[in-house]
Amino acid sequence: MAPRNDSPPKTPSFKKSLDSHALSVAFLWHMHQPYYKDPRSGQYKMPWVRLHGLKDYYDMAAMLDGFPRVRQTFNLVPSLIEQVEDYAHDRAYDEHLLLTERPAKDLTSAEKEKILSGFFSCSYETMIEPYPRFRELYRKRGEDLRNLTSRIRDFSVQDFLDLQVWSNLTWIDPIFEEDPLIGRLSKKGRDFSEEDKQGLLHKQREILAKILPKYRELQDRGQIEISFSPYFHPIMPLICDHTSAKFALPHIQLPKGGFFHPEDAEAQVREGLKLYEKVFGRKPEGLWPSEGSVSEGIIPMLARSGVKWIATDEEILFLSLAMGKAGRPRSAPRRSAVLYRPYRIRVEDRDVAIMFRDHTLSDLIGFVYSKWDAEEAADDFIGRLHRIRKSISREQLPDSVVSVILDGENCWEYYKNDGHDFLSALYTRLSEDRLLQTTTMSDFLRSSGKPQRLPHLFPGSWINHNFRIWIGHPEDNLAWDFLKKARDALVQFEKKAGKTPKREEILKKAWKEIHVAEGSDWNWWYGDEHEGPGTDEFDRLYRSHLLYVYELIGQEPPEELYQPIKSQAVSTHFLPPTGYLKPTIDGKKSHYYEWQQAGHFDTRKAGGTMHQVSSLVSGIYFGSDEKNAYFRVDTTMPGKEFDRDSYGLTFELLQPPRYKISVKEGKVSLFKRRDGSEWKLISSELKFAFVKTLELAIPVSLLEFEETKEIWFRLIGERQGKEMGKWPAVDLIKFDLPSQKGEPIFWEV
Repeated sequence: MAPRNDSPPKTPSFKKSLDSHALSVAFLWHMHQPYYKDPRSGQYKMPWVRLHGLKDYYDMAAMLDGFPRVRQTFNLVPSLIEQVEDYAHDRAYDEHLLLTERPAKDLTSAEKEKILSGFFSCSYETMIEPYPRFRELYRKRGEDLRNLTSRIRDFSVQDFLDLQVWSNLTWIDPIFEEDPLIGRLSKKGRDFSEEDKQGLLHKQREILAKILPKYRELQDRGQIEISFSPYFHPIMPLICDHTSAKFALPHIQLPKGGFFHPEDAEAQVREGLKLYEKVFGRKPEGLWPSEGSVSEGIIPMLARSGVKWIATDEEILFLSLAMGKAGRPRSAPRRSAVLYRPYRIRVEDRDVAIMFRDHTLSDLIGFVYSKWDAEEAADDFIGRLHRIRKSISREQLPDSVVSVILDGENCWEYYKNDGHDFLSALYTRLSEDRLLQTTTMSDFLRSSGKPQRLPHLFPGSWINHNFRIWIGHPEDNLAWDFLKKARDALVQFEKKAGKTPKREEILKKAWKEIHVAEGSDWNWWYGDEHEGPGTDEFDRLYRSHLLYVYELIGQEPPEELYQPIKSQAVSTHFLPPTGYLKPTIDGKKSHYYEWQQAGHFDTRKAGGTMHQVSSLVSGIYFGSDEKNAYFRVDTTMPGKEFDRDSYGLTFELLQPPRYKISVKEGKVSLFKRRDGSEWKLISSELKFAFVKTLELAIPVSLLEFEETKEIWFRLIGERQGKEMGKWPAVDLIKFDLPSQKGEPIFWEV
């Protein structure tokens, strides 16, 4: 589809009073991505905000310039707004972006492997196959990702450069196809230059900077309404009272500690309102509860906050009408008689309007029409709307509305031409059909008669009318327990903290981390319901937010928080030891077999290229014999330069608790700390050498073990006393020390 003019029509006219003969149709496009920002570094762990920003967020609004009679509601989650602003103002970097920026001729083997692994992460049929060069590169790599190291040799520098460009170009929305740069690169197709790539990256920033101003423009001229969700997308009913999960699932196993914090849900709504008003210049009227999750418990809080309407799925409506408060079933209502009207729910003398989406129509767009011819899909959708209209009496028609609510970004990569053909056909029909009229949620509620009172609101989400996705599985429950422990620790710290500016800043940061961890996206990936290539990254990122809370308040976190919650988490950058070590501690790679049986942690694969300091340490080796634990660190500078530039390394041991090995200014020292006391020097006579690599030996006799002889550690890089990097970033490297010669050894990360 040809791109449309970004400027608004000269004489926009939006009919606020609805035609009594036409059926109202209210679209709500929900725009949301998880909060990908790492709490310590500020780096984005995944690129999806940026890539969907290039492909979906701008064009979904800008397309409406060509259809002035089509009116819609867009729900923008505040944490998404924050991330879009970061990218728009050049404050955000993700690994995909950094790997793209890297000159192809300078890519390391580890970076090349990451590119081959991650740069084809999109729909093959619609985003790879149509482009000959991108398709050629995909086929050269193949579908088997188990041995990418050998595939690297098949790719030339030009191949990697073309892949860097295409993995970004394919995400540029068709609305920009007449842009001179985008058009030229698309036509060129291959043999791109580094200048081509840099031009494309600059164009990305331009596009991302247009997103939020475009929504405000359409809002201010009255064509769209913008609603919001609580800031970090929490499941509000579970935050307020985790036992609400039992209404739909009486036998569900809940977390041990419980969670009852409506004040957190209210804070997330309050902060979302504040950001919305700052960005869009007015207060929103509506709220899409995260994942359509509702309960009666959230209604008074929303009403107090000024929210006038919410929405959820039709299954919640039917269960609300069919079940009493005690869960006793009543006769099921007829679908068409109850679905297409607004309701009002009143709790504790406060009420909020509530709309219920047509599940079938919403899912047709989300999951079905992508495989259809665009014109046929649009005709089918319009035909269904007409059949709904015919099922409604003339008297009820002015107060009837069909709510179509779905994700506004995730489905379009499975449509040809990013869904433009389908949406153009649909919007054309809606513009011309006088028996159908699109409206925003708030305008419909203002123009319709008094909403019908809903006597009871069934607690559940838009997924199977329950909360099973986010609670009940042992992994989900463990995540909730970790969240509660961290929150409790923060509350205790807050009670003792004085009113100093430094403490206030600590509290502000720590509470933000708790609210981030309350988001729905983490538990989406725990349990058996969902699995994806980024599952282990979500696990690490979730735990990193909680670990940062403890770091901010100066408390030791539970040791379990260093272990993956996801039972199937797999490390791609860790190799275990295979036997005893007998290295020569001379700071050099003396011979090939010296560290051959050592365990190995590849920091290049684990840490990416987020900061220049990430290249300071390229690998960590570890193992033991009967008397010593051995460590080797490969750095990118010799020991003399390391000391001269004020770098330092610290091995932090959490098992046995609690030791640290400090490598600084040509000395290696072992310290121990008990119960939050000062670090006590145990030994500065450790055997070590640092010429090209750091090698050191720790006598096991210096360490006090508890029940088992095992070492859990991570490495921290510093410069002038400031932490510059941590490997692993969240997890720990673990290995057992044998109690007797020849005993089997087991290792893990």
